[in-house]
Amino acid sequence: MTDFNDLWRPYALSFDALKTTEGLVSLDELFLKSLSPELNSTIKAWRNNALTLTAIETSELQLEIARHLNRFISETLKIEDHTNFYFEQAADEAIVLEFKNRYVQRGAKRYKQEITESFNALTEQVMAKSGATAENFEFALAKYAMALEAESSEEKTVIEWATLALNTDEGKALTQHWVSFKFPERVDPQALVNSTEITFKGIPVKKGDGKDRRRDGFHLTDSRMCDHDIAGETDYCKYCHDHDGDFCSKGFPIKKAQPELGLKKDAFGNTQTGCPLDEKISEMITLRKSGHVVGALAMIMIENPMVPATGHRICNDCMKACIYQKTEPVNIPQIETNVLTSVLNLPWGVEIYDIFTRWNPLKQTDYLPTESTNRKVLVSGLGPAGFTMTHYLSQAGCHVVAVDGLKIEPLPEALLNGPVEHWSSLEEDLANRILYGFGGVAEYGITVRWDKNFLRLIYLVLARRNNVQIFGGVRLGGTLMLEDAFKMGFDHVSMAVGAGLPRVLNIENSLARGMRQASDFLMAMQLTGAAKQTSLSTLQVRMPAVVIGGGLTAVDAATEMQAYYIKQVEKVLHRVETLGEEAVRAKLFTPEDHDILDEFLTHGREVKAERERAAAAGEAPNFTPLLHKWGGVLLAYRRTMQESPAYTLNHEEITKAFEEGIFYGESLNPTGVNLDKYGHIESISFTKNGEDVTIPARTVLVAAGTSPNTIYATEHGTLEVEDQHHFQGYDILGNKVEYDRSKTVKDDFAPFTSFNHKDHRVSYIGDTHPTFNGNVVKAITSAKRTADQVIEAMKALPANHIDNAELSRVMTEGLTVTIESVKLDNPAVAEVWVKAPFVARNFKPGQFFRLQTYEVDGQIVDDTRLQIPLFTASGTGSKDDAIRLMVFQWGVAPRLVSRLKKGDRLVLAGPTGAPTDIPTNKNILIMAGRWGTAIMLDLAPVLREAGNKITYIATLGQASEMDKMDELEASTDQIVWCVQKGEKVTARRAQDSSVVATDMIELLHELDKDGVVDLSSIDRMLALGSTSLLKGLQKELSEGGRLTPIFKADVEVMGTVGSPMQCMMKGVCGQCLQWQIDPITKKRTKAVFTCAGQDQNVKEIDLDNLTARTSQNRLLDVLNVAWFDNILKKID
Repeated sequence: MTDFNDLWRPYALSFDALKTTEGLVSLDELFLKSLSPELNSTIKAWRNNALTLTAIETSELQLEIARHLNRFISETLKIEDHTNFYFEQAADEAIVLEFKNRYVQRGAKRYKQEITESFNALTEQVMAKSGATAENFEFALAKYAMALEAESSEEKTVIEWATLALNTDEGKALTQHWVSFKFPERVDPQALVNSTEITFKGIPVKKGDGKDRRRDGFHLTDSRMCDHDIAGETDYCKYCHDHDGDFCSKGFPIKKAQPELGLKKDAFGNTQTGCPLDEKISEMITLRKSGHVVGALAMIMIENPMVPATGHRICNDCMKACIYQKTEPVNIPQIETNVLTSVLNLPWGVEIYDIFTRWNPLKQTDYLPTESTNRKVLVSGLGPAGFTMTHYLSQAGCHVVAVDGLKIEPLPEALLNGPVEHWSSLEEDLANRILYGFGGVAEYGITVRWDKNFLRLIYLVLARRNNVQIFGGVRLGGTLMLEDAFKMGFDHVSMAVGAGLPRVLNIENSLARGMRQASDFLMAMQLTGAAKQTSLSTLQVRMPAVVIGGGLTAVDAATEMQAYYIKQVEKVLHRVETLGEEAVRAKLFTPEDHDILDEFLTHGREVKAERERAAAAGEAPNFTPLLHKWGGVLLAYRRTMQESPAYTLNHEEITKAFEEGIFYGESLNPTGVNLDKYGHIESISFTKNGEDVTIPARTVLVAAGTSPNTIYATEHGTLEVEDQHHFQGYDILGNKVEYDRSKTVKDDFAPFTSFNHKDHRVSYIGDTHPTFNGNVVKAITSAKRTADQVIEAMKALPANHIDNAELSRVMTEGLTVTIESVKLDNPAVAEVWVKAPFVARNFKPGQFFRLQTYEVDGQIVDDTRLQIPLFTASGTGSKDDAIRLMVFQWGVAPRLVSRLKKGDRLVLAGPTGAPTDIPTNKNILIMAGRWGTAIMLDLAPVLREAGNKITYIATLGQASEMDKMDELEASTDQIVWCVQKGEKVTARRAQDSSVVATDMIELLHELDKDGVVDLSSIDRMLALGSTSLLKGLQKELSEGGRLTPIFKADVEVMGTVGSPMQCMMKGVCGQCLQWQIDPITKKRTKAVFTCAGQDQNVKEIDLDNLTARTSQNRLLDVLNVAWFDNILKKID
């Protein structure tokens, strides 16, 4: 193994030195010295603006520098053998492409003479003469043929062979993967996806009309083009930069000579902007064709240093604006990603990419990092926009603290502090990879069609920087406020918080059991690890399934639903067989759970049988027939497929979905979901061309679009929102700029929000910005274009004298979360104190948190990782820099919490939820179950301090559940201790009493009748209990209810809604969605995000919907507990 530092030692450089600006300056000087004096002088003059070049001349200079850079890196890292391979490969490919031109395009396509011999006979002849084998046939034949004399008999034989190869079935079959026989097909905008129509569940639907792809799990599903195919694409390019016609980069003009006319629109009305980043595409392809892969990467990174996050299966704006408009365009994204992987696969390829993010001699300006400006920027959100902003600002000399609401796993110290020789050592199988959380929607939204190892690469190069800090589990608006940031010394905050508020379908029985938001499904599967065999996360889905929507999220949800279902039933079968079916069934609650278990076990056994059949046949298992047998997955869109966003923007994804067996239904407008006798979805109703149709469905996933994330404005009211849709934009001078929908990503835009505190500004980028929402490359562009304006805006600020190291210390101490203590005095509840300074500072009574442990810290037992994937933890008080949690020991996650030790690191994202409203001088009645009792420990003292009289009814199962009696008595005026069975709690104060009761409504009657509690004096009631308690209160407080005449007419009765939750970022995933109803008509009014407001008017809660929402995963939850119990027996 070569030592990286040994390679640099002759130049007085090292891995550590290259992480500094000084080291990169030395590297730049070293490179310039390796050039001819003439080129050295030219570059220096160009950098100093002493040389004026046209766009074409600039490209030629950059191409020359790139070729020298290719040589310099190769020689310095002593990898010439590896980089020379690409030159040799390019030479070989050139022969094949010359063969294509001479023998296929100009020979076979024009050949009109009669051919007397068969294709097979001619094949034998040309193989014999060329010495070809089946493995090297194309290249061997090309090499042989290109050496033949023109118009010789041998040449004629090859031309005749090529003619038959083009025009016979045998020939087409043999050459179907030959680059020399691949020609672009004409493009029909209305026929971009091959499909055929069949009858499915009684309605016409589309299915794929091409190859099937056998999907098995969550490994990378697209291994991309090979180098040979890439050579065909690079040859197809016209290298339009040489005449300033590279529309793929600059956009396709209506008239090239009249740029003021703007850009063309395609057949679907999309403006052909070309690459939003203005990437130097033609120049990159020129270099890739000649084998200069290192130079090609540097060429890409002039405008797109975050290239791992773009390219194949991510963006195609460049292809849409390619000069080829009537035939297939050059597959630029494939070439781009191939350039990246070609370099990564070189020895030290990771380090080459890392260096190029910070030093790129192909750039005229900013080719080196700027010395520290002592400016400090908080970037909120680490999706594509956020990590790109982090890159540009850190390069500009700013100290950047980048935070994200998601859990971000720590990287190994060895990667951070030492060089990576082989990219393969960084790569992980996507099916088993650590879910790092870095990358935002690129991590949890994009599926394994794209290689998420690229996210780990970007994470690594940013985390290595001395002026960058990265923290997960930090919610802007909870953990940190804008005002907090500026008080701590930040000069700017950039909000890259992405899209939010998934749209809910207001149809009959919406959000019934079996119906989810697609964003909820994808996040649960890809971020909490439900798809992993090792995970303790649960996500229960059934077949058949319908996905509603026409965008990429809908397409992704459809394919992943199929893949996940196979894994789910296999996992269920494995665990049931291990635990014993009889033992598992003994734990089930309802007949429905037994029915669903039967269903899962039957399907699991069919999957197992298919695996055994495939293994015996030596082939990959084919699950598509099984999925179709079980009802399949239908993607339902309200218009035609050709009108869908997925088709008009990324039609390839529909093709790929068809390959996996998805069905596509058109003109389907959902009107309602229909329930079985258990209240679970069994079918969904649509109108199709005016007629009513019903389709069987046990799972319905909704991908009906999202809105820009303006949650901070909703929550705190300090940011102006335009049209109740997105942040109001302001320019750098502070002028309000109305959003213009006609503007493209290449036009002027307003990057700042209305927030302006003493010239401290807040920018908004990515999906949050209406000009740039919609895809990854636009988000990256928004950060790139906004960064310069942020830097300019900070120039108006006074000098920042806060030491960067001191700010780093403050942020590390404030955002590092560890266990302070875990007390198990009562075996039924763990009192957990968590050290989380910034969280504790902003916590208010009633709020809660998302608690998780890190995957990398989880012990693996019996192929199960003992990690807390996600747990909703309610705060029960704070002291100094710590939060108290009372964690009741039921379920898997709470019991894992109790096993944590002092010093263990974890994520405590929040605080989130709405703080409980604290009135003054009111009579307040609190009825709380065991969980609510824990909330009371923090809430009651605050209510009492505000002058309120607190009457507390503690509803416990039995007296042994009583805990913290002293604290509760100290913060209440009166307590009624109620147990359902056994001995009473001993009341210790004269005003307190103790009862045994099971009917809480009847108990309220008795307490009022007996004069124990005067309910007519109550101004507000808080119900912190079960759904059944809330149902009783709702019924008896309605018109004609038993409690209505007892309470005041204007009494406020609030219930805490315990919806299932996941992201807890107030409107991103949608798992916590909960319907509300009109108290009089009982009809649904709106769906609300419970994690944004858990305390709701009892009369307005759709409690049947709440019951459905909380039992979505019931069977898998029971099985999960049983599995966990079995593991504990082995480790305790």
